[in-house]
Amino acid sequence: MKEIADTGLIVALLTRNDIHHHWALDAFRRHSPFVTCDAVVAEAGSFFPDPVGILRLAARGDLVIDPGFTLASELPRVLELAMKYADRPMDLADACLVRMTELAKRCRVWTIDRNDFSTYRRHGRQAVPCEFPPG
Repeated sequence: MKEIADTGLIVALLTRNDIHHHWALDAFRRHSPFVTCDAVVAEAGSFFPDPVGILRLAARGDLVIDPGFTLASELPRVLELAMKYADRPMDLADACLVRMTELAKRCRVWTIDRNDFSTYRRHGRQAVPCEFPPG
């Protein structure tokens, strides 16, 4: 099973007073390493004054930037997804994650974004497999 990290999982893990911190901490303890993409790392980094926490997760192997996923090679499909969900609007990180799920048969996205990820579809009609915090 490919465990895919969205921005909210990373931010919750690194923010002790986040309401989803314990959920994220438990997820990393039980399911790491998590795979993600450059867009998620950049988005998560924008929540902090410096990138040290995120870089430490990657350096110790708990967070892996998927070397098999590059925006350059996946641009046509990522653009298609972003245009399909323009009414939401779908951000770049979410479009990349949905595309990552299309490329992996057995996967799930760990996200706090229940509203958007319950709406997104992969391969046209399939729900994106997700793990959400309780509640």
